[in-house]
Amino acid sequence: MNELLAEGLQLMGVGMGVVFLFLGLLVAVITLVSRIIQSFETKAAGAAVTTTSNDEDLIEVVTEAIKRYRADHN
Repeated sequence: MNELLAEGLQLMGVGMGVVFLFLGLLVAVITLVSRIIQSFETKAAGAAVTTTSNDEDLIEVVTEAIKRYRADHN
């Protein structure tokens, strides 16, 4: 009986260790991906600030296209 209990505790320890290592690796990967995405977002935000005037022109063009589409299809 003692051998079975010792073997069960050993198996439990190994299982918990594997799960702990996997979760630690998962946290590390998520943190790394988060930092990579944040670096891309800061670069994209800098580029977006320079194209705001183009966005206003694009909004006007799209608005006019929607008006013409609705006028033709009503």
